[in-house]
Amino acid sequence: MSKRAPYEPVPRRYARPAWTSVEDLRDPERSRERATVEPGMLLDQPVRIGRRGFMSLSAAAAAVTSLGGCLRRPVEHIVPFSQAPEHVLPGIPLHFATVLERRGEPIGVLVTSHEGRPTKIEGNAEHPGSRGALDAIGQAQILDLYDPDRSKSAARVEGGSFRAAPLAELDKAVTEAAAEAERDGGAGLRVLMPSSSSPSVHRLRQAIRARLPRARLHVWDSVHEGEVYAGSRIAFGQPYRMRGDFARARVIVAADADFLGTEPGAIAASHGFASGRRLESSSGSMNRLYVVEPSYTVTGAAADHRLRLPATQIGRWLLAVARRLAEAHGVAVGPVGAALREVSIEGVDRRWIDVVAAELAQARALGLLVVGTRQPAWVHALAAAIQSALGQTGSTARWYAPADPEGVDPVGSLRELVDDMKGGRVRTLFVIGANPVYDAPADLGFGEALGRVQTVFHYGTHEDETAARAHWHGPLAHPLEAWGDARSSDGALSVQQPLIAPLWGARSAIEVLAQLAGVPRWRGYDVVRETMRRYAADDGFERFWRRTLHAGLVPGTGGDQGAIPTLEAESVARAVAAAVRALPPAPSAQALEVDLAPCSKLHDGRHANNPWLLELPEPMTKVSWDNAALLSPATARALGVRTGDVVRLERDGAAIETPVFVQPGQADHCVSLALGWGRMRAGRYGNGCGVDVHPLRTTGAMALLTGVRLTPTGRRAHISQTQEHPAMEGRPLVIDATLEQYRERPDFPAWLAVEPDAAHGQRQLWDDPLPYDGHKWGMVVDLTVCTGCQACVVACQAENNIPSVGKRQVARGREMYWMRIDRYFVGEGPEEPQVALQPVACQHCENAPCENVCPVNATTHSPEGLNDMAYNRCIGTRYCMNNCPYKVRRFNFRSWHHFLDDPHGSYDTHIPETRKMQFNPNVTVRMRGVVEKCTYCVQRIEAARIAARREERTIRDGDVVTACQQTCPTGAIVFGDLNDRGSRVALLAGMDRRYRLLVELGTRPRTTYLARIRNPHPEMPA
Repeated sequence: MSKRAPYEPVPRRYARPAWTSVEDLRDPERSRERATVEPGMLLDQPVRIGRRGFMSLSAAAAAVTSLGGCLRRPVEHIVPFSQAPEHVLPGIPLHFATVLERRGEPIGVLVTSHEGRPTKIEGNAEHPGSRGALDAIGQAQILDLYDPDRSKSAARVEGGSFRAAPLAELDKAVTEAAAEAERDGGAGLRVLMPSSSSPSVHRLRQAIRARLPRARLHVWDSVHEGEVYAGSRIAFGQPYRMRGDFARARVIVAADADFLGTEPGAIAASHGFASGRRLESSSGSMNRLYVVEPSYTVTGAAADHRLRLPATQIGRWLLAVARRLAEAHGVAVGPVGAALREVSIEGVDRRWIDVVAAELAQARALGLLVVGTRQPAWVHALAAAIQSALGQTGSTARWYAPADPEGVDPVGSLRELVDDMKGGRVRTLFVIGANPVYDAPADLGFGEALGRVQTVFHYGTHEDETAARAHWHGPLAHPLEAWGDARSSDGALSVQQPLIAPLWGARSAIEVLAQLAGVPRWRGYDVVRETMRRYAADDGFERFWRRTLHAGLVPGTGGDQGAIPTLEAESVARAVAAAVRALPPAPSAQALEVDLAPCSKLHDGRHANNPWLLELPEPMTKVSWDNAALLSPATARALGVRTGDVVRLERDGAAIETPVFVQPGQADHCVSLALGWGRMRAGRYGNGCGVDVHPLRTTGAMALLTGVRLTPTGRRAHISQTQEHPAMEGRPLVIDATLEQYRERPDFPAWLAVEPDAAHGQRQLWDDPLPYDGHKWGMVVDLTVCTGCQACVVACQAENNIPSVGKRQVARGREMYWMRIDRYFVGEGPEEPQVALQPVACQHCENAPCENVCPVNATTHSPEGLNDMAYNRCIGTRYCMNNCPYKVRRFNFRSWHHFLDDPHGSYDTHIPETRKMQFNPNVTVRMRGVVEKCTYCVQRIEAARIAARREERTIRDGDVVTACQQTCPTGAIVFGDLNDRGSRVALLAGMDRRYRLLVELGTRPRTTYLARIRNPHPEMPA
């Protein structure tokens, strides 16, 4: 940053205090001091290096010095195709429709392939699971495909050591094991795998049972919907899963439900939620969101009102709401009402019961109550009764049969398997795509029981914790390498087609099941085609097959509106009455509550070796390369701990040690921990990152634990956190207001982001903008619908070959992201703040400060308004970084693509060959020593220009879609030509609530923001 004085805004009605962390709130001087430090030079962060690393760096430094500054690009040789496939043209990408699956929900995707290499994943606009968008995990799965630590061959396992064997030898062992099991009907054979919505998997399970009737097939998911199914059994007599119609709902109440983040179907939910929130003018209307949760999530950040409450007390709060509905609004909840009279809740503002009940009663069928999957079954049953009484069932609350009928009780299924193993009833066990040694409940003792099985076959993408306890290990294919199929909640049937042959000759789960079933043609292609034959149209299977592969969906499937089950009120009343008698007490400093939730990045740990996700800051804490125990400021003070202190959490003889992170908005006496971390056999990137919290999990407490004791250990740990790097220096970077304020003064952002006016003596370096006779590219970001999910950040990384740098370098402020999501807490204190989110990338200023100071003219202005970078001209002076007020430029201090793969930090390593395969050939892979930043995806602009020229037309609105825009689940980002007055970007850029970032500096940014509008209830706490 330059040495100009920090901006001091004039207090106004619409300007509220915004801060980045508890430390900066308490010590503003600390924030101002950090703002003067150049990005990448946070030397107060501890960086330790061993003797070997020191010697490697010394040698590298000597080698660089000896070059006298004449560092040249390496010489590389290329080899052409001898016989190229006729449909593969260099430089012309192909796009294939396929499907990914997460938590029982298929996500339709389009995958870009360059010369046979899948390089980028996008959402399929025709698929109900994605609607053209994708989340961060979906974007990052392309890097999972090229993970250099994936299993590269079959192996015999002895004492945790892997001895490579031909895949044919493993296939033979599987065939022999199935034949031997056939002698007694499969009495000693068991199969364990995750749940699946695949019709082919379901068909093959039945084929295995037909061949081996005494065999048992089990399902295990570490993160599952077991409590949802158990609650629907209470309410309706059979298992269902609820999917909300967020586009239709006008009042949404989320009880511990992160439906915009980690809950099933979050991408489609985000799309629907945003459609009811988007404002075209100040006269428009928008939905209202109430969130009750223990720890800040992206759903809580999007809320109009948020109540921080321990997760174990949310059921008690919902009982109070149900009671108010019955007593004050005449909403008949039937026999459940008798149990409600015995319930009270303390410590909660009464308005959170009265107003929420009144809102739900008024909205009726246009309201939506959503309960998170980790809440106990009786809470889901109570929610079903409320939904039924309000008329939400069949309107906004839609009920569907389980994606996998055999996966409704994964804990019970795994317990049954462990009992059989301990009882000596299992001779042969197949574990396909699961890692129960790592993530099974601690009280089951799965690892110990596994040692009693005579032969264990494990199929996985990595030689993980379960593989080390097996006897045979086989490589499992990535979804982009394998044939498969999947069915969505609404009945849409998708075919999963491979983009590339298995890199290491891996097998898919379908192929392993087909081998066990004795299917003669067991290859995935043949199995899936056989399954699809029952859906073929009358005009022939081959025509049907090609149409399906082209679209990614089976024609005529989908559109199911779900069932309208009949509520069994007596059953719900009995469950609620029993729960009321056993309600846990409120947590205290001596008996804490611990909440376990899937990680928003690593999920259940299956992506633990993905550096894109490891480095991606957690949306609310902005912690990178770690998980931590989240505590509220008040709880941290009461326990005498602070951020970075290592503490011991103990419950019923089990204990873990983890660092603390003090998080504003956290419920008091409540500790939140993320699953999926602490892996020891994940791979070179993920090994040892974070803390494994599974030792605390038991079959009776999978997600919500009570009576936990916290003890400080006296040790400290460093936590890398990114939000403090781009300091706002008191400027109103993110602007928000209520819907009432917006209607009162539609142009309120202009009061805060004041554009220089020459008429009042405020002169610019140039009096008038440059003339743009052709295109004038620009971007608009609508903060009202942005949820901060960070899908855009990973999409930008995948599109533009952006490297990861590792935990130590993130701690020094050297992250390389071209786009970031700034998270600000808004309010006076750290206990009850609101959250404001703002995506920030290069603003492509008209009067760009970076262009004025570059001594070699490496950063220049294009005739279409882009701020371009000539990488081969940049010499790395970093003057442009110092002069950029937005802190969006990144400097390649090292050859990051090399460095992260080398644990000793030397410069003589090479990018793994599989990592090279992911690079986008249309974007330069930058070498060491250049400054880089957002380019508005100039390569996509040029591709659209070439296509338009070929068709002898001009570029139309929508021809150019940037990577961040394409993946955004809420459509918050719009890009286009500002000279096209009819374009969507031009219309949005002219809205009354527009503002531009730091426009008072006279930079004239090309990116426009639409101020965030909240829709609070006038009677609720501010």
